[in-house]
Amino acid sequence: MLAEKPSLTITKLTDTIGAEATGVDMRRPLDAETRRALNDAVIDHVVLVIRDQHLTAAEYQAALENFGELMEDQNRRYLADGVPLISVLSNRHKDSQGRPAKQAANASWHTDHTNQERPPKFTSLYPVALPDQGGGTSVCNARAAYEALPDDMRRRIDPMQTANTLISSARAGSDAANPDIVRDQEKAAAARPPMIQPLVRTHPERGTKAIWFHQNKTENIVGMDPEETQAFLTELLEEHVLKPEFIYSHEYRLGDLLLIDNRSALHRAGFDFDHSQHRMLYRGLVRGDKPY
Repeated sequence: MLAEKPSLTITKLTDTIGAEATGVDMRRPLDAETRRALNDAVIDHVVLVIRDQHLTAAEYQAALENFGELMEDQNRRYLADGVPLISVLSNRHKDSQGRPAKQAANASWHTDHTNQERPPKFTSLYPVALPDQGGGTSVCNARAAYEALPDDMRRRIDPMQTANTLISSARAGSDAANPDIVRDQEKAAAARPPMIQPLVRTHPERGTKAIWFHQNKTENIVGMDPEETQAFLTELLEEHVLKPEFIYSHEYRLGDLLLIDNRSALHRAGFDFDHSQHRMLYRGLVRGDKPY
């Protein structure tokens, strides 16, 4: 008698954010029902970890294609060999001058690629090498944070728009700024105007709203100068968004395929690990819609 194949099980990780999926092998073709269940789990729980996967970079890309069309990472320097839609995050990368590449930008709370017309709906991460401890990814339920706002704050921020570029001029001199990215920003600024995005984003599949921005990419909120903008966004985060009940901090184990719904979340990388040890993750981005 053939052994029954394990069935998909989705389990909540906290009351407000996070779920894990077991009983699915992302190397195999998925039926429509399984794809729909996984997609809904990412949206409903904001972040989903699919456990116990064993994927090459090419298999990881194919797994992500179950969730939609993939898009290029705008940083094209560090890509998986032969798999150009999968980027590599590593604490051993070097910049163009041969120095350790700064990664502190990923340590600030953000949603990805807000300077693009159609930012990714999902960001996915898959660990390849891990330190003994630390180096996880934290995700904040920005939908729940918005829903918990006082009415007057909602009315204040609902109409706000952000002007997004590769890196904000107010933060270009900070430790978060890789000099290569600053140089790319200077070229990009000359080529195109900032991308205008809503500060409060409506989810295209659920109609819910979430606080939505990338502080390092926000040149300004329309009607504010860059310094005033940065102060306002910092206050918004500290006073209203980054509350323990909205945050899930994922500690990776090998085999975890993490998916984040960027339309409802902010996330950041953890740098709380021994940097003599290697931390390396694959990253893939699933193309989204134009925010509104």
